Amino acid sequence: MMRVRIAATVAATALAWQPAYAHKVAQPDYAAEAERIIEGLGATGMTAAVLMDGKVVYAGAFGTLEEGSGKPVTNDTLFPIASISKAFTTTALAMLVDQGKLGWDDPVRKYVPEFGMYDPWVSERFTVRDLLTHRSGLGLGAGDLVMWPDGNAKAPDVINALKHLKPTTGFRDGYAYDNLLYIVAGEVVERVSGKSWQDFVTDDIFRPVGMTACAADGSRLKPGQPLVRGHEREAGASAGVPIDPRMEFSPTVAPAGGIWCPSADMMKWAKFWLDGGVTADGQRLVSEKQKNELWKGVTPVGSGTIRPTGGSTNLQMYALGWFVSDMEGTPIVHHSGGAPGVTSNLILIPQRNIAVFASSNDYMSTAGAWTRQIADKLIDGKQDNDVIAGAIKSNAEVNAAAKNAVAAAAAPPKNAKKPSLPASAYAGTYRDPWYGTVTITEKRGRLAIDMSRSELLDGPLTPYDGDTFAAFWPDRTMKADAFVTFAVEDGKVTGITMKPISDITDFSFDFQDLNLVKE
Repeated sequence: MMRVRIAATVAATALAWQPAYAHKVAQPDYAAEAERIIEGLGATGMTAAVLMDGKVVYAGAFGTLEEGSGKPVTNDTLFPIASISKAFTTTALAMLVDQGKLGWDDPVRKYVPEFGMYDPWVSERFTVRDLLTHRSGLGLGAGDLVMWPDGNAKAPDVINALKHLKPTTGFRDGYAYDNLLYIVAGEVVERVSGKSWQDFVTDDIFRPVGMTACAADGSRLKPGQPLVRGHEREAGASAGVPIDPRMEFSPTVAPAGGIWCPSADMMKWAKFWLDGGVTADGQRLVSEKQKNELWKGVTPVGSGTIRPTGGSTNLQMYALGWFVSDMEGTPIVHHSGGAPGVTSNLILIPQRNIAVFASSNDYMSTAGAWTRQIADKLIDGKQDNDVIAGAIKSNAEVNAAAKNAVAAAAAPPKNAKKPSLPASAYAGTYRDPWYGTVTITEKRGRLAIDMSRSELLDGPLTPYDGDTFAAFWPDRTMKADAFVTFAVEDGKVTGITMKPISDITDFSFDFQDLNLVKE
């Protein structure tokens, strides 16, 4: 891929003046490792940077802003950092805690009286800390369909949805990643500070830290700023295509994953944290006490089983907007991000005063593999694990599995039954209390589904087996086809349940949480 090699050469030349860093460990070939993961995955582009002892020692830019555009990614290009944005929400809250305006263990209803969960007992006891630590009892990605892949939900829609989403575990009983509760956390920031989440982050965090190029959400991008387009790929495809613009996150999503930044500003963010919550000009934004609170593990992540052999990370917890874990026995603080067509990853190694960041405009493991490869080498000068080789191998396997899953779903089972009712009987409007309405229409004996919150989730229904149909969405890059099963009682349709056809579907397509009743 010639465009990658040219970009890497420019980046390396531009940084030739950088001073040597204090750490006396064998250094990885940053650009070569970036080329290896980009070429191995067929990625469109990536930005990458490394900070050591307060100095940016590497900054690289690879590939293009958009497939076929010929416009190169540069070190000034803004990428969506997705869920890395969660740490900005917790930082805003930490600043308000320092100001005595709220407490981590205050009930959410103290600030958002209309907030509630499915269980009234839980609603009364749900704290600000609970909003941030993925231990609510909700299932993985519960409720994300109100805003994903192209929904335009507002904060009141999110608050309403939470009251109707049934838990899958006990309250504070386990880890399941969510996004909706971070949107509520953004609402807490607004109601306590008197500023919108976007204004607070821009005025009270971006500006003092020096992150002047960042945008708190996509609507705040400035004219002329160089931006990437996200890229997705159809199951089995070897190259990404630009996402439908409607898939880009709305401002509502910002507290959970809406910030855009160039890598240079992300290095300022990393330095701010490695300096203990103090800006480059010496202004303390977060007290030492609250910095420690943000990095204190709360919810165990994973099975809790220590494997007999292998694995650079053995134990991991979710803190407040950050994961805390070990890498080769050294503590790291980190977070990844994934949004339509993009991925990012930031790793802080506080005991080594090192930060590693990357973002890619493809929804693949490009950024995460590069950052973990580099961090592994910088910790002790040894490459204990070839993360990049593993990511390339895994991607090939997942890609093949995705193609097979789609092919299998397209062909009904050998002993498939015919629908029990004529097509017209399935038509109608169905309602779920947290999602809203879904409409089934019939024309000339064929059915179609309209998911009201999303234009991209509208398409034909194909008979699969009995009263189960398959929804094959027109945008094949979403890889989110779903089974639509109609409940039939006494010859009448009463409702619909749905589930993803394949386990390669992103967890934010939480079709399984829908319980649609026919009106």
